[in-house]
Amino acid sequence: MDAQPAPTTSPRSSWPWIALLLLALVTAAGAWFWSSRTPSAAPVVDLSPEALDSRLLEAENDLSGVRRTQENLAQRLADNRARTDLLRDEMLGVGQRAGLLEESVRELSDTRHDAVGALRLDEAELLLTIAAERLRLAHDVAGAVHATELADGVLSALNDPALLNLRQSLAQELAALRALPPDPAAEAAGRLDALEAALPQLAAAGPARPARAADDPQASGFQRLLDALVQVRPSGEQDLLSPADRSAGEAALLLELALARTALERRDEAAFRASIARLDSWLRRLYADGAVRRTQQAQLARLRVQPLTRVLPVAGSTLVELRALRQRRRIES
Repeated sequence: MDAQPAPTTSPRSSWPWIALLLLALVTAAGAWFWSSRTPSAAPVVDLSPEALDSRLLEAENDLSGVRRTQENLAQRLADNRARTDLLRDEMLGVGQRAGLLEESVRELSDTRHDAVGALRLDEAELLLTIAAERLRLAHDVAGAVHATELADGVLSALNDPALLNLRQSLAQELAALRALPPDPAAEAAGRLDALEAALPQLAAAGPARPARAADDPQASGFQRLLDALVQVRPSGEQDLLSPADRSAGEAALLLELALARTALERRDEAAFRASIARLDSWLRRLYADGAVRRTQQAQLARLRVQPLTRVLPVAGSTLVELRALRQRRRIES
């Protein structure tokens, strides 16, 4: 039997062994590198009683430190909370002070408005008082109208609704003042001036003569004969025949004119009418009967019945209403 040749190893079948060898080398190198980087093993722990007591003491000290730190933190937290509460209270106090300050400013503004309103009412009352006194004392309608217009302007500057009735009353009073008729005293003064201007004409007409029955066309013959023999004169009015008596009578007439003017200025109707009556008597005693004397006597007759004042029912009503309004406000406040 023929001997078979021994099998030869091919190069391809040796590669796995080489790969395994390389892998083992790499693993060994990695293990060495890892062991060189890893720290050495922990030392052996000492479990003796002294070591344990020391460690326990250190732990207790650390715990005490932690507790102290915790207490400090708690104290700081409490302080922060108290400080926060204090700040909150202060903020509330600041807010309250701001509210009080705002209220004070509002009250101050209201007080200022009230003061201005009170001052305006005082001014209006003063002007209305001036108007009333000018009417009462001097009968100066123009001055009273001017003062009332000023009072109306003062009240118009106020926006108080409570003054509506007052302003309406003032408007009515102002309209009544403007619609007043002419002053009767001025008309009476003009008639007195006309009488004084007519005195020279009356003097030129001659002295007064007593009335006789002979001058009367309707008188009987016996009355004419009796009048030619006997002259009858009133005892109360003696004829002023001498020049001295006539001068005294004319001076008395001028004096009565002055007295009438004085009574007219004072609006004294009784004294004025008495002076008018005496003037009429002096005219009949001093001057002869004629057209001029009769005209002046007719004027004097009108003066005796002429009123010297004008009636104004609404005069002063606004002043009374304003004073009543201020009195009510003073009581309410």
